[in-house]
Amino acid sequence: MGQLVLSFILSPVTWVGALVADLGRVLRIRQERRLFGVGIDRHWTGLWAGLIGGVAVSLVLDGMLLAAGALLPKMVWLALVALNVLALLLSWLGFAPWFFAVAGLIAFLPSVQIALGPWVGGFAVLVAGIWAATALLLHLLNPPIDIPKVVAGKRGAKVAVYRHRQWYWLPLVVPVPGTWFTAPSWWPTLGIGTHQFALLFVPLVIGAALMTKRQLPQAATLQWRWQYLGASVLALIIAGLTFWRPAAAGSALVMLAVLGVIVGIGNWRATKLGAAAISQTSAGVRLVAVQPDTPASKMALQAGDIILTCNHLPVHNEAELYAALQTQPTYCRLKVERLDGAIRLAETAIFKGAPHELGMITFAEEQA
Repeated sequence: MGQLVLSFILSPVTWVGALVADLGRVLRIRQERRLFGVGIDRHWTGLWAGLIGGVAVSLVLDGMLLAAGALLPKMVWLALVALNVLALLLSWLGFAPWFFAVAGLIAFLPSVQIALGPWVGGFAVLVAGIWAATALLLHLLNPPIDIPKVVAGKRGAKVAVYRHRQWYWLPLVVPVPGTWFTAPSWWPTLGIGTHQFALLFVPLVIGAALMTKRQLPQAATLQWRWQYLGASVLALIIAGLTFWRPAAAGSALVMLAVLGVIVGIGNWRATKLGAAAISQTSAGVRLVAVQPDTPASKMALQAGDIILTCNHLPVHNEAELYAALQTQPTYCRLKVERLDGAIRLAETAIFKGAPHELGMITFAEEQA
């Protein structure tokens, strides 16, 4: 076990992933303090979700790799790690685990010269497992920690954009043949028939990093879940093709890479959906964000909502909203328009004498 921990410590994916996650948390809390006056989530919620979820699905992935005999060549593992590190370093532009499917193309490089064989099917199973894990984790463990940033729109209007980042650390323990990894006598090994294999710790990092302008990030990650779930099924079909017809291994690698690129394009398109930009409007008061554990959150208000009336009075700006709140200083009734155009009513008791503490953040308050 100590040797596996050692290989984890030396993993560049783990170090780069931890650095990116910590830097993102620091910047997020700084933005929260500027917007709300306090860091909302200072308890490492995203980190624990990434660790617990990642370790849990890794146990399943390890079993899948063993069952599929995924003894990948050294250069394929190195390509997976290199692509993962590069994607993490570029994650401020966006991150989605479609790129793992491209790693197998390294077999076609003249300088590498990897013989195609049964490992191609194991590689397709690995990619399918990573994509299925992505879909599952984005469904079960995807904390909605999305703090907005206000930017200038195309016509000068202020627009709220939302960034979302959630990482999952997959501590994969994989068997590697001695043909490319000569294990020391003290390194953990296992035997399958007459063959001996060493166990190597190969951590990978998956997750999502995206920005949306016309919808909240949760709407985009919902689309991602279905995209990765469908892609994982197709990747398993490709894996089955290689086991059924070993001669099709080269075509399988190309199909898997093309599938990955298609999924990446689908991810990007999902972030661009939405009816209109989340911008200031004269039709009411747009909410930029909603503070947790406040009357606004108890009314299930969301970022992007437009408050049309307050206490039966129409409101068109923050001053009118504040004045309408004071007509009933201990209760609040709102008529709200959602991003999808749906109209709903919301009401709650509020703090007496403090209508400004509802927890609703508007464009004017964000600028303040």
